[in-house]
Amino acid sequence: MKQTSLICAIVPILCGTPAFAQVKPDTATEILAMERQAMDGWLKGNPDPVLAIADPEITYFHIMTERRIDGLPSLTALFETYRGTPLFDSYEIVDPKIQISGDTAVLTYLFVRHNGTATSRWNATQVYQRKKEGWRIIHTHFSQTNPSAAEPATGSAW
Repeated sequence: MKQTSLICAIVPILCGTPAFAQVKPDTATEILAMERQAMDGWLKGNPDPVLAIADPEITYFHIMTERRIDGLPSLTALFETYRGTPLFDSYEIVDPKIQISGDTAVLTYLFVRHNGTATSRWNATQVYQRKKEGWRIIHTHFSQTNPSAAEPATGSAW
């Protein structure tokens, strides 16, 4: 019995797969659902859903920051300035693409944000990594696209 347990613990290590990593049949659906849940939080001015899936070592780029934000405490401090303030009235995740390689997944999409009559578009990249706690965001990058004449930029944080 002890020998079987030892083999079950060693084989994943030898194969380069952590013992906690269980491949789910539809990882892409899971990651997209997590992203939508995070954005739904921002509809209410609540950063908790995104902070809950952020890795402690997360890096973050956004138009509202002068340079990269490093680590969950710094990201939390930034997000707290927006707590209680919905960042948009509605949103769309357009043309999401999820590329998976081992325990890393890269989600890219066009984020369309609606505030009243104003619409803005953002290129979004979220890099997820599978940890023993589940999928966590290890890097985020949002950059505003060039608005069309029919869709003026709002100039706000999102």
